[in-house]
Amino acid sequence: MIQEQARTQTSHRLTMQDRAKVELTGVTEVISFDNEEIILETVEGGLRFGGEELHVKRLTLERGEIAIEGRIREIAYQETGKDKSFFGRLFR
Repeated sequence: MIQEQARTQTSHRLTMQDRAKVELTGVTEVISFDNEEIILETVEGGLRFGGEELHVKRLTLERGEIAIEGRIREIAYQETGKDKSFFGRLFR
Protein backbone atom coordinates (compact mmCIF):
# COMPACT_ATOMS: atom_id res chain seq x y z
CA MET A 1 0.00 0.00 0.00
CA ILE A 2 2.80 2.46 0.85
CA GLN A 3 4.54 1.60 -2.41
CA GLU A 4 1.30 2.22 -4.33
CA GLN A 5 0.85 5.63 -2.68
CA ALA A 6 4.42 6.60 -3.56
CA ARG A 7 3.84 5.57 -7.19
CA THR A 8 0.66 7.66 -7.35
CA GLN A 9 2.52 10.74 -6.16
CA THR A 10 5.43 10.36 -8.61
CA SER A 11 3.56 9.05 -11.66
CA HIS A 12 2.52 11.52 -14.35
CA ARG A 13 -0.23 10.78 -16.84
CA LEU A 14 -2.27 13.09 -19.06
CA THR A 15 -5.45 11.84 -20.72
CA MET A 16 -7.47 14.11 -23.01
CA GLN A 17 -10.83 13.49 -24.63
CA ASP A 18 -11.95 15.63 -27.60
CA ARG A 19 -9.82 18.61 -26.51
CA ALA A 20 -12.56 19.23 -23.94
CA LYS A 21 -11.76 17.03 -20.94
CA VAL A 22 -8.39 16.34 -19.31
CA GLU A 23 -7.49 14.04 -16.44
CA LEU A 24 -4.00 14.49 -15.07
CA THR A 25 -1.96 12.74 -12.41
CA GLY A 26 1.36 13.75 -10.89
CA VAL A 27 0.16 17.25 -9.95
CA THR A 28 2.08 18.73 -7.02
CA GLU A 29 0.67 22.27 -6.97
CA VAL A 30 -1.89 24.50 -8.66
CA ILE A 31 -0.16 27.82 -9.37
CA SER A 32 -3.11 29.73 -10.82
CA PHE A 33 -6.30 29.22 -12.75
CA ASP A 34 -9.04 31.18 -14.44
CA ASN A 35 -11.37 30.51 -17.37
CA GLU A 36 -8.59 31.04 -19.97
CA GLU A 37 -5.48 29.59 -18.30
CA ILE A 38 -4.55 26.93 -15.75
CA ILE A 39 -0.95 26.70 -14.54
CA LEU A 40 0.19 23.64 -12.59
CA GLU A 41 3.40 22.20 -11.22
CA THR A 42 3.78 18.47 -11.85
CA VAL A 43 6.43 15.88 -11.09
CA GLU A 44 7.59 16.42 -14.71
CA GLY A 45 7.80 20.23 -14.46
CA GLY A 46 5.46 23.15 -15.00
CA LEU A 47 2.39 22.67 -17.14
CA ARG A 48 0.12 25.31 -18.68
CA PHE A 49 -3.31 24.82 -20.23
CA GLY A 50 -4.69 27.64 -22.37
CA GLY A 51 -8.19 27.83 -23.77
CA GLU A 52 -11.69 29.08 -23.16
CA GLU A 53 -14.23 28.35 -20.45
CA LEU A 54 -11.72 26.23 -18.53
CA HIS A 55 -12.96 24.80 -15.24
CA VAL A 56 -11.30 22.64 -12.61
CA LYS A 57 -13.89 19.92 -12.13
CA ARG A 58 -11.99 17.85 -9.58
CA LEU A 59 -8.80 18.48 -7.61
CA THR A 60 -7.23 16.02 -5.19
CA LEU A 61 -3.73 17.24 -4.38
CA GLU A 62 -3.21 14.49 -1.80
CA ARG A 63 -3.33 12.02 -4.71
CA GLY A 64 -1.91 14.45 -7.28
CA GLU A 65 -5.00 14.37 -9.51
CA ILE A 66 -6.93 17.04 -11.38
CA ALA A 67 -9.77 17.01 -13.93
CA ILE A 68 -10.23 19.97 -16.27
CA GLU A 69 -13.06 20.76 -18.69
CA GLY A 70 -13.44 23.46 -21.34
CA ARG A 71 -12.12 24.32 -24.81
CA ILE A 72 -8.45 23.38 -24.62
CA ARG A 73 -6.38 25.25 -27.19
CA GLU A 74 -2.87 24.82 -25.82
CA ILE A 75 -0.85 22.55 -23.56
CA ALA A 76 2.74 23.57 -22.79
CA TYR A 77 5.30 21.97 -20.50
CA GLN A 78 8.08 23.96 -18.87
CA GLU A 79 11.13 22.08 -17.71
CA THR A 80 12.21 22.79 -14.16
CA GLY A 81 15.71 22.69 -12.84
CA LYS A 82 18.55 24.81 -11.57
CA ASP A 83 18.74 27.02 -14.68
CA LYS A 84 15.16 26.60 -15.87
CA SER A 85 12.98 27.75 -13.00
CA PHE A 86 9.31 27.54 -13.95
CA PHE A 87 8.44 30.57 -11.86
CA GLY A 88 11.44 32.52 -13.18
CA ARG A 89 10.39 32.02 -16.78
CA LEU A 90 6.72 32.56 -15.98
CA PHE A 91 7.30 36.00 -14.44
CA ARG A 92 10.02 37.36 -16.76
